[in-house]
Amino acid sequence: MIIDDIDALSVEQILWLLHPPGEGILPVKSWDPESTNPTTTLGSRVEPTACTDSPATGLGRAHPDRMESGELMPKTGETPVPKGDRDLESSTQALGDPDRAVNAFLGSDRFIGATMAGVFEHPSLRTRSAFAGAAYAVGALPVFFVGDEIGIDSRETAEDIAHLLCEHHQLIGARLQHHETFRRMAEVASEYRRPLVNLLTDWAHPTQAIADVITIVERLKIDLREPIPNLRIAYLGDANNVARSLVKAATAIGWDVTVAAPAGHQFGVDDLASFETFRRLCKSEARVELTDDPSAAVREAQVLYTDVWVSMGADGYGANGAVDEFRGFAIDEKLLLSAPEDAFVMHCLPAHRGMEIAASVIDSERSAVWAQAKNRLVAMERLFRLISEED
Repeated sequence: MIIDDIDALSVEQILWLLHPPGEGILPVKSWDPESTNPTTTLGSRVEPTACTDSPATGLGRAHPDRMESGELMPKTGETPVPKGDRDLESSTQALGDPDRAVNAFLGSDRFIGATMAGVFEHPSLRTRSAFAGAAYAVGALPVFFVGDEIGIDSRETAEDIAHLLCEHHQLIGARLQHHETFRRMAEVASEYRRPLVNLLTDWAHPTQAIADVITIVERLKIDLREPIPNLRIAYLGDANNVARSLVKAATAIGWDVTVAAPAGHQFGVDDLASFETFRRLCKSEARVELTDDPSAAVREAQVLYTDVWVSMGADGYGANGAVDEFRGFAIDEKLLLSAPEDAFVMHCLPAHRGMEIAASVIDSERSAVWAQAKNRLVAMERLFRLISEED
């Protein structure tokens, strides 16, 4: 399973990632593990179904000989895990015993005792932490390779590195400077049938987008057993890798996105064509709109989203006159006056407080930033569990 961006996933897979296991709301009858083409449109009512019918067989089901009266039966000397704590967000409570952690939620034991390789050309806090925690949660040991230590295309070619990692590890995550490097590694991983996950490139950031839509569902308390409500996301700033993946994730679910960016930092015709192709594939009625007016973009938005103004690889703020170009696109108290009163704010972090977002906003009750950061781990763990049953 190669996940280079959100459009590598089907609608069913995206919906699966949105909900905690065991809720019985997945449209499993149309599941086709051999195809990435969606067969069910998000937003339509899905009748509850037995958890054991889900594509990840046994997801949400406790191990039979350790389940009694809603509690995981502990080993000798262990403290029982209450039923209410047995969700993905709290699954790390059981990490002292990987077999217990996995069997509590998932029938597959694919990653128990395995290793996962994390390749990081870029510095990372949230992605690396999430990768490590999620790997451990599914019973695997994360092994990291950083910067010059691995030397992609300087010490060894990307292809040779991918060959070695596929021989040693059961899953590879790669946070790379160039998306073309990911594609080259993906060709090798496909030969081995090894899962390869894009942990960020200059083109896309799919694991961030998964965390983002999980956060929106949580914040708005959306019941996925009912039709998914329409909403609008306003993305302000540089139309970059984060924005590209966010637009695709929102489109799949049926949410409209307005991207507000200054000239020279907006999506082009190729991106718009790609969004439209994915929208049709998902049978979605979502709309993607572009503007250079921040106030107009947020006027009907329930979610206001921003990222740093300097794209990957730039020297810093002030490069190419970045601050001047983006003046007026910051999410601050003034811009919030143009948004609905119940609109909330997101930022993928790290943030430059006082630049693309005001400190008073990021620390306010209208901010979902820390829930969003928490959900990086939730998203990564759910993605690993989905992958465990896919290949």
